[in-house]
Amino acid sequence: MNSPTPQTRKKIHPLAWQGICLFISLAAYVFILDNRSPNLLRPLSMALRTGFGAAILLATLILYGAFRIRGQVGALPALAGSMSLFALGLAGLWASGDTQSIILNGLIPLTDAAGYYTDALRLQYGGDVSNFTAMRPFFAGLLSFLLWLSGRNLMIAVGIFTAIAGYSSYLAAREVHKTHGAEAAVFFLILMFLYYRHHSGTAMSESLGVPVSLLGVALLWRGIAARNEWPALFGVAVIALALNIRPGAMFVLPALLLWGGWAFRGQGRFSFKFLGLGTALILAVFFINNRMIAFVNPGGVAFENFAWAFYGLASGGNSWTYVFEANPQLALLKDTEVTPAIYKLAFDLILTQPSLIVKGALFYWGMFFSDSWYNAYAFVGGDNYWISLAARWAIYALNALGIYKWFRNRNDLYASLALTAALGVLASVPFVPPTDAYRVRLYAATIPFFALLPAMGLAFLAEKLPATIFSRPSEPSEASRAPAILSVILIAAMIAPPILIKSSGTFPPAPKTACANESEGFYTRYDEGTAINLNRENKPFIDWMPNFHISLFRRNIHSLPDSFLISAMSGIDPENTLFYGLDLATNETAIVILPTDQLPKPGSLILLCGEWVKNPGTPYVFFVAEQVMTADAP
Repeated sequence: MNSPTPQTRKKIHPLAWQGICLFISLAAYVFILDNRSPNLLRPLSMALRTGFGAAILLATLILYGAFRIRGQVGALPALAGSMSLFALGLAGLWASGDTQSIILNGLIPLTDAAGYYTDALRLQYGGDVSNFTAMRPFFAGLLSFLLWLSGRNLMIAVGIFTAIAGYSSYLAAREVHKTHGAEAAVFFLILMFLYYRHHSGTAMSESLGVPVSLLGVALLWRGIAARNEWPALFGVAVIALALNIRPGAMFVLPALLLWGGWAFRGQGRFSFKFLGLGTALILAVFFINNRMIAFVNPGGVAFENFAWAFYGLASGGNSWTYVFEANPQLALLKDTEVTPAIYKLAFDLILTQPSLIVKGALFYWGMFFSDSWYNAYAFVGGDNYWISLAARWAIYALNALGIYKWFRNRNDLYASLALTAALGVLASVPFVPPTDAYRVRLYAATIPFFALLPAMGLAFLAEKLPATIFSRPSEPSEASRAPAILSVILIAAMIAPPILIKSSGTFPPAPKTACANESEGFYTRYDEGTAINLNRENKPFIDWMPNFHISLFRRNIHSLPDSFLISAMSGIDPENTLFYGLDLATNETAIVILPTDQLPKPGSLILLCGEWVKNPGTPYVFFVAEQVMTADAP
């Protein structure tokens, strides 16, 4: 009997093959996060977390080789490589115990992240979220669901967010690969990793806004390739959702509507159908966002802090906190009166001193292209200043080539999409001050467009070089349903489970036990994957979440921007455990410090006895426990 030739051998069904590839890639992802190899994975993961040298170059070359493999078989190494890259970035955080303004020693949320995390816990107990979280409820809602699924394990929850980001990055890069080759696809993917690695592992809305926006880009790209307006319309709606998850460059939305009306015009001059349907979908997303706000906090206001940034623009380019410094009387107003008062103050400034808003806009645009932490590609780089500078200028040059690519062929829908979206971002800069957050954090929901235009420039460059050197687009007609399927799953998970969780949740009754008269109490729940343990120097082990030597912890805390917090953390002795806790009796939150040898069984309700440590003028509150008692409710 003759054996089947490669031409006669049947392919595995595309959907089944995608499922197999995803399963194997997720297995590799989990293995990397669970592995504690000190000789290879630890140094590699730490280099990929913060470095910009050999490790990034090696990852780029490996991914490029994977994406060069043509046919169905190439999907497996490309997806596995992408998921492994994002896993290594998260593993680097857990191995190094890196500390930033929003995360302590690789895990414990601080400031904004602490607000999202504790509000996600409040939802599980049927409570309302804070006004801060209510401004953008989708992230905290999905975080509450993932915490519920994982038994309130924060490490698992942020691991799932990172896995979603890795898969979404691959899906968007794969669409680019089908139309513009491996070079543009891998370039796009690496830029997404360089941006996301700073947010991976943090309980911040950026960790969801980025992958959702990537899915929107994948759908837009698929719509162009299929010459079908419906995937593109869905992509516009998904981008709108991303901008509700992590508000930012809102002018991208009208830019996409205008682009779509032109791109899918058919035999006419403009598709008003696309404009009308796209507008309706965007309004529907904003309506659902407002309904979610009303559910999680009836007094919440969408995009409330935009007023603060708007005043900063109107006053000549000041920070979002300037309005409260310049107008201390705002502190005397009710919460519901503050936002209208700020808008009135801002418009009064515009009417009386219109030159200030021009000055502010020019200042923000200048910072967007400056040589600082606030420039458009500040996330591209590492410790070496000159290498980082050269990389950013190379990206600017590729942006110019991307514009030239469109200029050479005005009917190039891919280049026109990248350019139109980039113009939407630029138009938004005065209203999304880059100086209000480092590494363009506020642009997370539109960050894929920072990579698309230079990717088009790289594709143009590849087209002009010999075909034997660079790859060519592969299987442009092969459609993938994965971006649409994952988008629907995420949309459903952001709406239905949080509503069910909050509706069915209740705070536990008061504990049976009580602290002695001289001690204060903190009634909470201790869960696995939420705490770090500080150990003495003479204990022989490799630092890795959740166990760290005290010297590494004390060295890391000097990355914090708050001197009070650094001082307070420096005084913590070894053999203590830290986690961010919600007092279930008072609804207050604090960084909890308790003796490691008194840790209870994970999942236990506990009553901590000790003292509250509060310092007026700082947002940080501590509870130092001396005694831990099991307080399981009846």
